[in-house]
This record gives sequence, structure tokens and C-alpha cells, in this order.
Amino acid sequence: MNRIIKEKLGGIREDLAKFSRQISDFNLTRENIARFSDIIMLKMRELGLEKTVKDKTGNLIGLIRGKRSKDALVIISHMDIPGKEQTANTPITGSNIIKFKTGIISSLYCAGLLKRALTPLESDLIVCCVPRTETSDYSVRYLFESFFKNKIKNIKGVVLCEPTNFDLNLGHKGRMEYEIVVKGKLDSAFLGNKGINMLGAMFPLVHELENVSKTLPSDYALGSSSLRIKDMRYAGYEPFQNVNEFSVIVDRVFIPEETEQYILNKAKTIAKNIYKGQENVSVSTCLAKEKIKTDAGLEIVSEKEFKPWLMDANNLFVADSLEVLKECGFAVNCSYWKNIVTEGSYTCGELRIPTIGFGAGKEEDINPKAESMNAEEIVKAIYGLSAIVERNIGMPAFGWSADEI
Repeated sequence: MNRIIKEKLGGIREDLAKFSRQISDFNLTRENIARFSDIIMLKMRELGLEKTVKDKTGNLIGLIRGKRSKDALVIISHMDIPGKEQTANTPITGSNIIKFKTGIISSLYCAGLLKRALTPLESDLIVCCVPRTETSDYSVRYLFESFFKNKIKNIKGVVLCEPTNFDLNLGHKGRMEYEIVVKGKLDSAFLGNKGINMLGAMFPLVHELENVSKTLPSDYALGSSSLRIKDMRYAGYEPFQNVNEFSVIVDRVFIPEETEQYILNKAKTIAKNIYKGQENVSVSTCLAKEKIKTDAGLEIVSEKEFKPWLMDANNLFVADSLEVLKECGFAVNCSYWKNIVTEGSYTCGELRIPTIGFGAGKEEDINPKAESMNAEEIVKAIYGLSAIVERNIGMPAFGWSADEI
């Protein structure tokens, strides 16, 4: 089968190059995400994927049917959706947005290649492209709660098409956005002693958080936790009013030993210590939430969090995938993402489905411009993905010739 896959891969290069240019040149914005999705759906159908579906959150789904639905393999790529701070016509750019188009292309053409090669599959191959905001995984949750409802136990594994530099990635740190809200009446003595007015009342808190960020823990595999002040908001500017309120928005990256509740409790304790003695002041912390309205009119309120996750390197799904990549000439190792988050936070971190990541490019490649895409790397990613699929759900083909297949 490996020889057949290589032969068929050469036959799709021209179409692959054309589609890659089309996707690369597409200036994706909040306004035209539906048109971008239509292009992907059309290509799914052209490549022979069956039962193509677009759900209410914009998830794009297609499959290659195998002998049975049990032990299905799911390949997931994603689309970055601009946040609300960006206007409808603003392109998706910025230091926190990871290039994602190579993942879409490689996942689609992996399925198309296996279809063209008439690869016999023991179980279904399901290809999904999910929309995602910077800190919300609302779409992949909806995907598994609707399309995969009551079928999760039938999934053998998930492959994430994110940049891994052709290593096999097995996890990453968590990321959450939370708010510290201080509300009430700060007395004149507090403000006077610190030489500030109400507008400056949050700066002692900000200063203390910045000090905390220097002593956060680290994980040997995943790297260090981090803390960044993302925003500060005010409500009430008169120091002697009965109610004044401000909030500090924190972008927090954390390792598995730090739980969400631990982080929120620690932040609340820090704030309480700063404003202790202020009887009329309350302090609270909570996960930030995002209101999302999809093109289909579905309204979702999503917590802004990706949980940390780690796969066991001894898992059979990992071992088989690693073995076949090495057999196919990849200088592959097990590794971990240090800077980005993925849908593995949900598929592995919450659902406990075996999950791996494999793809072209390095995670530091955060420039989504067309000229940053490498055609040969995309071909290499398609070949590697196809090998992973064939090893995990392919039917034995010993003794068959190309004509017989």
C-alpha cells in the first residue's frame, strides 16, 4: 500500500498546488468566513469525501467509509476566527494567531489520496475542520456533543493537523482568561496612603500579579507557566461614591499541576490581601466568557479556556503511529507544543480519546501569509498522515497487487 500511496500522491500534485494557492490567497475575515467554508466543503466533495456536513457552529465534516463505524479515526484541522476586537473586514493576523491553512489542506488531501488509492479501511475516517477563537473551543465541543453524540466510544483516536515540524506531539499547557473584579467603596485613607485616585486603584493589584508571574511553576515536558495582563476596565471614577468597580483581565498559561480553581483562588487571595481593611469592598474572580453567534444563528456562551493535556507515549495508538512514520522515513520523535493550544484539550483532556498531533511547519511559524506556505512540506504532511491512517485503520493487504486493489 505504501508504494501505491506514493504513486497516487504524484498524481494529485497539480490539483493540490492549485487549491493551496486558492486557500493561501484567501484573506479570511469575520465577514467572509462562510465563503471560506464553502470552498473547503466543495473541495471535500471533489476529493470524494462522503456525507459532507456543515453544522450550526460552522464545523465542516466529511468521511471516507470503512468496513465498520467502530474504531473510527478522526482528523481535525481548524480555522482561526478573528475576535470581537477586530472589525469585520480585518484580516486574521497577530502574534497569537497560528498559521492553520496547511493543516486544512493536508487533512483534506490525505482523505482524498486514500480514496483515490482505493485504500481498504477497517473503519471510518472522519475529517473535520472546526472554527476556533483565540481562547474558546466552542465548536469542537459542539461537534462531539452533536455529530459524535453516543459515538465517542467508537473512536479509536484523533489526529490534530497542527504544526509539529513532523514530530508526533502529545500535549500542551492549558490557557485560560479570567477576571479579578474589585467592587465597592474604597475609603479616602486607602487612596491617600497610596497616593492614588480611583483610576489608579488597580495598579497595586497589577504590580503584585506581575511579581507573581516571575515565580510560576514549570513542567519538564511542557515548559513554563505564564501570566499576562490583557486588559483593565473601569466602572465609576469618583473615589467617594458608594459603588466603584474595576476589573483586571488576565491571560494565564498553566501546566497540569495547576488547576483552574487553584489559579482563581490564588488570584482572589492576592486581591483580598491588597485591599484588606476595606470593609465595603468585595473581591471576586471568575473565568471570562465569550458570547458567540454563528452564521447559522446559534448563540453560544463559551468559557475562555483550553485545558492542559498529556498523552501517554506508551499508548498503542501513539506507538503504532510513531512506528509507521519511522518506517516511512520520517526522523520523528515524541514532542509537545510549547506555545499553542489545540482541540486536544477537549478530545484528550476531557473526553479521554487517544490524541496525537502531526503536521508541517513549526509552531513558531505564526505568519499566516501565503508566501510562508511550503508546497513540499504539505506533500510530506499528506504522506505522513496517510501512513498514520493506513497503519491504524487500514485493512491488511499482504500479497495484493495494484491491479487487484
